[in-house]
Amino acid sequence: MRPRTLSRPRVLVLFALAALLGASVAVLPALAAAPSEAKLEINENCEVSTWSCWTTEGSASIAKPTKSVTIASGGTVTFIDHASTAATVVWMGSAPACIGVPTSATAGWEGKCTFQNPGTYKFESSTLWPEYTKYEVVVEGTPTGTTPTTPTTPGGGGTTTSPTGPGGGSGPGAAPSSPLVGSASEAVKLAAVQHGSSVRGSVKISQAGGGGRLEVGLFAAGASLAKTRHSPQVGVGRLVRSSLKAGSVSFSVPLTAKGKAALRRHRRLALTVKITFTPLHGATVTVTRVVVVRT
Repeated sequence: MRPRTLSRPRVLVLFALAALLGASVAVLPALAAAPSEAKLEINENCEVSTWSCWTTEGSASIAKPTKSVTIASGGTVTFIDHASTAATVVWMGSAPACIGVPTSATAGWEGKCTFQNPGTYKFESSTLWPEYTKYEVVVEGTPTGTTPTTPTTPGGGGTTTSPTGPGGGSGPGAAPSSPLVGSASEAVKLAAVQHGSSVRGSVKISQAGGGGRLEVGLFAAGASLAKTRHSPQVGVGRLVRSSLKAGSVSFSVPLTAKGKAALRRHRRLALTVKITFTPLHGATVTVTRVVVVRT
């Protein structure tokens, strides 16, 4: 008996169905769009009790730090700090338009940031547990040809900036210029001997350095902190400020609890102060000074 064969019309129908199913499977991944909203809050028990970090989970339970959040272009991220840990959000480079986010470490606040343009927005919270200070928000969407927005005033709307050449000049191939006024040593003012539990100084930023990021780190010898198994230099203070305007920018970096304890014990503490300025365009400038603080 001869085996039955499919007629040509039925074969065409089966092939069409298979193609349709294949197309539907191929489309499925595209349907998994990024959410338009996300929420981050301070959790004081991240992985280990008393370790604080930003997390998407409730602060009442042990949770893993949420170091990266993905949202859609035009979406928002709500930041919540109802814990006793004082924190803030410092954007590294381009920043979204934010409302309600404090400019210095504060406890008991809520703020919201809107991300209009796609890209990766990095931020830090230096007052949290040292391993969990760096985070990012990934914004998915179709690029518009402009850079991410930056707020013009605290809590205000953002402005879109046009791409500039290296050093802040307009147009491709613009000549680079110094982000600081004069040489690096001239731009940084820092007294060699200071009193109290903070290190104070200033940096003169040029027009080319406007919008840049300043980081000041304090380091002490491990022996002065009674740490026998520590690296020669131990961090005892850190300050990060971003989106700075041109002109003279003052800073004050408080010592950590360990640094203050060592200062009380010895009545003086020798510190290495590392000042790093990162402009929006051009090379990073680093200045290192030695300062002695006294009670």
